[in-house]
Amino acid sequence: MGKSVFISYSHQQGEWVWNSLVPCLRAGGAEVHIDVERMRAGKDVTAQMDAEQNACDLSLLVLSPEFLNSGYCQHEMQRAMARDQFVTILRVDCLLPDELKKKLYVDLRDDKAARQWDVLLQACDLDLGASALDWIKVRDEIVRRLHNNESVNFVVPRKPGFTNPEWRKLIEHVQKDSGLELGIVDLQNPITTSRQALVAEMLKAMGTNVNVPPEPNDLVALGRAFDTRPKPAHLALLHFDMVQQRQQYEVDLFSALRYLMTEKRKLILLIHSRLPFIEFLPTDHPLSSITDLKTVELHGRP
Repeated sequence: MGKSVFISYSHQQGEWVWNSLVPCLRAGGAEVHIDVERMRAGKDVTAQMDAEQNACDLSLLVLSPEFLNSGYCQHEMQRAMARDQFVTILRVDCLLPDELKKKLYVDLRDDKAARQWDVLLQACDLDLGASALDWIKVRDEIVRRLHNNESVNFVVPRKPGFTNPEWRKLIEHVQKDSGLELGIVDLQNPITTSRQALVAEMLKAMGTNVNVPPEPNDLVALGRAFDTRPKPAHLALLHFDMVQQRQQYEVDLFSALRYLMTEKRKLILLIHSRLPFIEFLPTDHPLSSITDLKTVELHGRP
């Protein structure tokens, strides 16, 4: 089980901390305590942060010149060293304090240093099941393409002898922190077994609560719901491989999805599967002919 982690940093490094460090820590299993989420107006700043730091197993000190010149950061660093429960991350070149010169630190001045990310995660007892660099790269590409209204096939192969990456937490992060209104439907959920129920779950995930009639009028309700949308909807379909066993969905559903994606341009899909879906769908399947759907893969470690 991952540790609870307090992050001490200067806001000059905030973008990197918020967009790279925190998502990786959380995906690896950490409970992250950070000021932008924990501070409450009207209460003493130092007392609040002391309480958060006390509640954590470990403090991460993100060193930079700005960190060393900050009274708040210096206070948090001294408290972390007094407890001897901290990991130092050198993010920007700076002169290390005498107290830290004999301590090992994680060197992320170049945040493309894969080995240093591994050292950091290991120090926090965390595991992404994948390279942190790959996890961040895949996350960023998915977010970029969805913001560009491009549908994505998010492939997470399961190979014997390889770890299983934390792909679900990646999707949850995209939903929560990317600025996208991303609905999520998991085909492993028994409620999605029938086509009518699947359509209802899709509309619900996109914020549309309507009574979906039985087939074939379920697709009529689907189309009408999209006709009223002022902008495209973003929807993640998890475990899409299961459509191979769901003959009851029938080809009409996928023809409708293709129409909404390519003709109406009202639906942007994030399709999660173990294989590229063009490999398990018949060549004459409506979705197999979508040529502008982008494939993005996240691999585990051997």
